[in-house]
Amino acid sequence: MARVCSILLVALVMIGCSATPETSEARGELSDQAQATTSRFREFDSRTNSFFDSAYGYAVFPKITKGSAGIGGAYGRGVVYKGGQMTGYSSVTQGSIGAQLGGMSWSEIVFFQNRWAYDKFTSNEFAASADASWAGPDKGGANTLNYSDGVMIFTMDARGLSASAAIGAQQFNFEAAN
Repeated sequence: MARVCSILLVALVMIGCSATPETSEARGELSDQAQATTSRFREFDSRTNSFFDSAYGYAVFPKITKGSAGIGGAYGRGVVYKGGQMTGYSSVTQGSIGAQLGGMSWSEIVFFQNRWAYDKFTSNEFAASADASWAGPDKGGANTLNYSDGVMIFTMDARGLSASAAIGAQQFNFEAAN
C-alpha cells in the first residue's frame, strides 16, 4: 500500500506540468535545444543516424531531470517530429521506487518505427518500462540495435550522481502544435 501511495504522489506532482511551454520564447528555446540535442546524438553515436533516416517519427527530450531518495521522480519536455517536421510537444514523467538516492539529468530520443508506434505515442497510450529497448552512447562499437514493439530509446549526456536499485516506468504526454 505504501508503494502505491508513493507512486501516486509522484504522479500527482507531475500531472500539473503541461507538455507545451507557455510562451512563444520558451517554445522557441525548447525547439532550439531539441535541434542541438539531435545534432549531438548524430555526432556522438553514429548508430542513431540510421534511426533518424528511417524512423516514421521521433521525440527529442533535451533534458530530463531526476531526483530520488527511496522514491524517485523525473520530468522533462521535448519536441515530437514526423517525417522530419515538428508535430507537437511532449512531456515525460518517471516514477520509481526502491533503493535509490541522488539526482541526475540526461537527454533522450524515442524513435518510432512505424505509424502504429507513433500514433500510440501521440494518443498518449505509450509508457516505457524495463522491457523497452534502450541504448546508451556508443563510441565506435558495432553492436546492432533493433526496435522493440516499434520503439527504440537512446539516452546520453547523463550528469549528476545517483545510486539506484529500483523499478519504475516513464509516462509520456503529447500535445499537438497549434
